[in-house]
Formats: sequence, structure tokens, C-alpha cells
Amino acid sequence: MTADSIGSPTIRVSAIIINEKQEILLIKHRKKDREYWVLPGGHLEFGETIEAGTLRELKEETSLTGKFERIVFLSESIAPNNSRHIINIFALVKVFEGQEIIIGSDEDIIAEVKYHNLKNLNELIVYPDIKEEILLNHKTGWINEQIQFLITKWT
Repeated sequence: MTADSIGSPTIRVSAIIINEKQEILLIKHRKKDREYWVLPGGHLEFGETIEAGTLRELKEETSLTGKFERIVFLSESIAPNNSRHIINIFALVKVFEGQEIIIGSDEDIIAEVKYHNLKNLNELIVYPDIKEEILLNHKTGWINEQIQFLITKWT
């Protein structure tokens, strides 16, 4: 049994980072025989704010630092067998210029960290699959000031 199945959902924070070249920062995970892309992020620690957790995870995985702007999406996923329950919080983050990406040494599942052109985002396997929501909101300039609740399926 995981900690989730004991009765507490896991809270994850993720950074949506889009640079001036219209590229989004993604991390390639390699687990067993699967490869897929995720936004920089991870578990929110007890007593940690969403802002602090998002920036900490970004730094741990990529060595990048930035400015937390605001939360834009919230989603939850529950495993079909009820073994895991994950609440995802997605925030816009601006990365400070002139930094080099260095993969975190303690991240053994990270295969690659790189920026991808937004035009090619739909060609990638991204979990959770919120590509459409990112593209639509970016196209409209993130004008929706309310946090959007997204329906995401378990993958």
C-alpha cells in the first residue's frame, strides 16, 4: 500500500515555464520501459507553501531559479483501483535569464530536460495530459484570472 491509499492524497506542484521563443520547459521521465514528458515539479512537502514548493522542485530538477507568478490550473487523478489519489497544482513561473539547465543529481528517473517549441507540444506524450489547456491559455495570454479545474484521466 502506498501512503495515498491510507487516506491522504498526494499534493503535487508543477511549473509552467514558457520562454520568449515560445518554448515550454519539459522533463523527460524514464520509468521501466516507458518514456514521457512532465512539467518541472513534484511533491509538496508538509508545511511548505505552494510557491516555495514549486520553486524548490524547479531548482532540484533543473538548477533553475525563477519567479512564481500565479496558480492557473488544479486537477486531481484517482487510480482506477483507488490505490493513489493525486492533486495537481500548476503555476506559471518566469525563469531568470542567463541560467544553464543542470539535471538534478538525485533524480535518477530524469532522462532529459529541455525546451520544446509550443507548436510541437501535441506531438509529445505529456503527463498529466494538459497540453490543450496550456496551448489555449497561452494563445489567449493567460487572461483567465480564475484557477481552472481540469479533468485529467489516470495514466
